[in-house]
Amino acid sequence: MAFDDEWAALRGDAARMQLNGAPGPGGAADLKSSAAKKKAAISALEQHIQPDVQKAGSSMDEATEAAAKGFTEWATGAGINEALKGWRASVKALQGQLSIEKAGLSGANQLYQGTDIHTGNQFPLLIPKDGKGVQPPFQSRLSDY
Repeated sequence: MAFDDEWAALRGDAARMQLNGAPGPGGAADLKSSAAKKKAAISALEQHIQPDVQKAGSSMDEATEAAAKGFTEWATGAGINEALKGWRASVKALQGQLSIEKAGLSGANQLYQGTDIHTGNQFPLLIPKDGKGVQPPFQSRLSDY
């Protein structure tokens, strides 16, 4: 095979290459993103998980504060107060992590599309030109998933 023929074949292969078309371990394309499932997960975080974590954290605060008041004169009261500080820090950290996960779900589609477009823009010479010598924009099918 001559160099020009091989180069033309490689250019054609690269033009058809897509991130969402890459075969997975089973041989089939397995990189998928579902906007509906992401929205459902975000909704669950906003409507159930985050409020429930806040409610559980608050109820523990109230019960622990009452116990600490009962043991004010004892070392146990100081220990309960230290445990309460740790509990509040843990609840705050969990709330922060849930917020990060929610933001990640919200931005995942933009991340995938941006990566797909960026990767496509790295191959401008490999994208076949139309009859007028103009390269068509990189078309991603990521939004189909």
